[in-house]
Amino acid sequence: MEAVYQFFNHPFFVIFGGISATLIIVGVLFNFIFWILGIAPLLWRLGYGRWIRKIVIVANTEVYNNLKKDLVESGIFRAGKISSITDQSLSDVKDHDLLLVHYQSFTKEDIKTILANKKSGAGMIFYYPEFSPQDGQSIPNEIRDKISNSPNTTVVNFRGRLLNDIITTLITTSYK
Repeated sequence: MEAVYQFFNHPFFVIFGGISATLIIVGVLFNFIFWILGIAPLLWRLGYGRWIRKIVIVANTEVYNNLKKDLVESGIFRAGKISSITDQSLSDVKDHDLLLVHYQSFTKEDIKTILANKKSGAGMIFYYPEFSPQDGQSIPNEIRDKISNSPNTTVVNFRGRLLNDIITTLITTSYK
């Protein structure tokens, strides 16, 4: 046993061990700093978006109730943080920063009004479940271009994808 101790007590092993321990400590410290600088802001934004911000569903009453039910049943969103805007109050869009718009609830002119009233930093998701270019059901080019040119705006046609886009929009637009 004494021979093994003497072998590893050689100056080469002492220096090599000291250098290795220093590199490991520095590596762990850098990993911690990189995690704080990289992941923590995303987690902060997601938490802020999920617990503080409100989602406004712009749709007729029947669609609003279905979408709200889906969002609440997902377990991600609370019912108290979801509200509604109908076609009678489209100018209220300017007061909110996260909008879920049911495309088929409105006319072309209503969609133009919604886009005109949207704040530039607000997130907007157009939900168009019947979207099918193969069947001839698609967004007219004029409206599509307006949606495309509006910042933080997307179009989605699947409910599962809708939840993902809402979460992504919460993260990307929850900064002040």
